[in-house]
Amino acid sequence: MMSLTGIHGESWDAVLAAITLLSQRELEVFGLLGEGASNRTISSVLAISERTAKAHVAQILAKLDVESRLQAGIVAFAWEVVTHNGDARALPSWRSVPRCGPAAVVRP
Repeated sequence: MMSLTGIHGESWDAVLAAITLLSQRELEVFGLLGEGASNRTISSVLAISERTAKAHVAQILAKLDVESRLQAGIVAFAWEVVTHNGDARALPSWRSVPRCGPAAVVRP
């Protein structure tokens, strides 16, 4: 698996390009990972079981070829920065997902 330590150039591009492999629900979970959400928070916000949240996280790690939810969260955060700075990549923003529940309270 790829390490995000010292990742640059083509490596970042490869990881960011892999985001297009995520399903809509995985994108929602991915966005919450970028905010540091636990499986419990993800399950509450998306009205799914913790087991389902855990399964989505595992799928995201596999598709992005990263080793941990922390690395996936870093990628999610970087992707949000890239997409909000006018990057040409045509990727949907997970910020468009309606929020409710505990995670909604901590948003600015």
